[in-house]
Amino acid sequence: MNPIVAAALLAVLPLLGQEKESQEYEYWASCKPGSWVKTRMELENQGQKVEFEAVTRLLEVTPEKVIVEMMRRTKSGDRSIDSPPQRTEYKAREPQKGKTLAERDEEISIAGKTLKCRYIEIETESPDKKGKTIVKAWMTKEIPGGAAKSEITSVQLKGPVRVTALEWEKK
Repeated sequence: MNPIVAAALLAVLPLLGQEKESQEYEYWASCKPGSWVKTRMELENQGQKVEFEAVTRLLEVTPEKVIVEMMRRTKSGDRSIDSPPQRTEYKAREPQKGKTLAERDEEISIAGKTLKCRYIEIETESPDKKGKTIVKAWMTKEIPGGAAKSEITSVQLKGPVRVTALEWEKK
């Protein structure tokens, strides 16, 4: 995955301020192990449209952390490439990053369902420190991990990166 996109995705939820409960932790910890979400990420890279489909599954929940595992398939043109599973640990408490530009409640339609979401728009410094990254996220406790959809824009990207939940199971 493009390092700019990866860093931007990691910035989807953290907010400005001091250390507090991590929203990544909060949304995953409300589920039981075995819960999962399938997402599609679309972006343009060097003039080509690239799609990633990923399934992220909750492996472990403790009072200190959650561990999730993502399996990803990249589609570029008529090729598909499976990436090795990637594990990520979200700590219960983490420093907040970025500046919140907007926050409100919204209803959106995802995977044929109408969901009540918390819309959050965050501005962070780009990974190369040469500009700003804007992350828009629609979060709901109905989906494991919380993210119904998100959109990331940055001066380093040719166009926005869009991530959408396709299906999920919350245990």
